[in-house]
Amino acid sequence: MTRNTPISQVEVEEELLRLMDLLESETEAFETLSTDAAKKEAKYKADWAKSYLSAKGSIKEREAWADYQMNDENYDYKISEALVKAKREKLLSLRTSIDALRTLNANVRAQV
Repeated sequence: MTRNTPISQVEVEEELLRLMDLLESETEAFETLSTDAAKKEAKYKADWAKSYLSAKGSIKEREAWADYQMNDENYDYKISEALVKAKREKLLSLRTSIDALRTLNANVRAQV
């Protein structure tokens, strides 16, 4: 976006309010994703242990069997973990934008 006029304090404050609302909704989404990921991790680990303990053979064979049996659950867990990481990055980006706007707001206020 190209700006032809100086940014006003009102515009900065409106953008700050918009980003603060977005930060709140993204934080709530992060909580949901984190809870889901924790549940998937707990289920995966418990089921993996059951599979491992019920398998026969050497330690390596039992581990391989448990990994094979839990492939789908492991995939679900890894995807949920990736979603949490992506949402965390979104939150960090929003916080950085808010900090930048606060600095800009202070500069604009000083010029008025």
